[in-house]
Amino acid sequence: MKRIIAAFLAVVLLSPIAAYDNEIHEKTLKSDNEHENISIENYESYNFTILKQQLGAFVYTRCNGIEKRTPVIQALLNPIDVDDNPDTGENGGDVRITAYPFPYVQQVDGEWILAISLVFKIIRLGQEIKDSDFEAYVQIDFQGHTLRAGIGSAYGEELPREARLVFTVVPYLMYDKEPEYYINLEPVFEGNSSRVSIFGEYIGKSHQYMQIDFNPAITTMIKFVPSAKIGHAGITIQRFASQETTLKMIYKGKFNANLTIEDIPITMSFDLAISERHFEYESSDEFNVSMIIEGNHQACARIIYLPRHVVIDGGLDGYVNIFTNNRKTELILADKIEEPSSFIRISNLTGNITFRWKVGLSGFLAVDGGKNAFIELSALKGIFDLKAIKKATNFSLSWNLALNGSISIDTNWEWLAEYSINFTLENFGIYIKASFLRAEDYMARWNTSPPSFITYGNMDFIGDIDFSIMINGIWYPLF
Repeated sequence: MKRIIAAFLAVVLLSPIAAYDNEIHEKTLKSDNEHENISIENYESYNFTILKQQLGAFVYTRCNGIEKRTPVIQALLNPIDVDDNPDTGENGGDVRITAYPFPYVQQVDGEWILAISLVFKIIRLGQEIKDSDFEAYVQIDFQGHTLRAGIGSAYGEELPREARLVFTVVPYLMYDKEPEYYINLEPVFEGNSSRVSIFGEYIGKSHQYMQIDFNPAITTMIKFVPSAKIGHAGITIQRFASQETTLKMIYKGKFNANLTIEDIPITMSFDLAISERHFEYESSDEFNVSMIIEGNHQACARIIYLPRHVVIDGGLDGYVNIFTNNRKTELILADKIEEPSSFIRISNLTGNITFRWKVGLSGFLAVDGGKNAFIELSALKGIFDLKAIKKATNFSLSWNLALNGSISIDTNWEWLAEYSINFTLENFGIYIKASFLRAEDYMARWNTSPPSFITYGNMDFIGDIDFSIMINGIWYPLF
């Protein structure tokens, strides 16, 4: 998405049409630059404090800024005074922690495999630290493998009275198969459930870090299987409670990504691929939930009512492909989470739709499939805006911004409804607005000195239409 913005900046700075210094005459057109507010909610993550280059088996705690590192054996024998206050908890002890590795062998699909679990249980003693800014994690080294698992609760959120966290690694040491990672949370609250974050980290055959922020925390199991393919993983989420929750997953390993899933169902499984300028989601089912995807380069997407398949390739030359059977599905692709300056929104979908683009002085937009879809695109808050309800099966718009340039529109002689496009630079612009419009191989060519126009092909409309081109600051109507 950043490259798209850079391309539009290049158009602004390099377009030869903009070099003329003629007076700009305002065209009395009702602008369509005002968009419905586009927002992608940003869910805050808990910031764990993880000690670096620490060896051995220990428990780390931090309570309202007070940090402690306690050997696991000592933590098993005695409660930990996490706030340095002998008057809190039970005889000064605020939490009781049990932690141990649990290696085991099991048979899966006729093959014997080794699994290593890190079991971490914490019991809060007393009420004094219940709403504190608190985190605790355990680290255990086992046969060349380091496992860490921990829990955190922000100030003002209730720390569970009791929580059991199990982080499991299936390394497949004897098989040519990708490792599997499981993280399981079982919280118990005195009152209503609140926000809680957990993490699991493995250092051994590879280095994998997974963090889950729950709002609220409920009994949940998450399976994560990074693939040998770069930026690819299979994910399964299963909740064991009637209460719904929103969770944010942070993964750092073979690739880095943040996923937020709102109101997760009882069970959902999907495959995910994320790399620079590329995102792919695929599942055998559709889910009435929303997902927010954040990559490494600020670009982000929000998918409402998850479809079966979504592919996004960003950049100057990119595309979006969506397959869904439900018109509730909506995709927003934006350059940043809050107040985006550039975005693409596609909604009212059914079946398969492909949105392709190439951005520059010479470029195009093309949409195939997705009849009756609503499409909205905006770049740099008003430099380029497009809206259309796509009654046509196929639609394309192409341009060549030059001294002797052109614009082409083709709908295969099928209708577009409520169509508008506004592309405005310093001294050059294209404006089209029509209630209903259809075109077949339509092209408008222009010369800038002196301004002149030639049109080819067919264009038809119902109701009012305004089709104008601005050259050297002066608008010229073609219809």
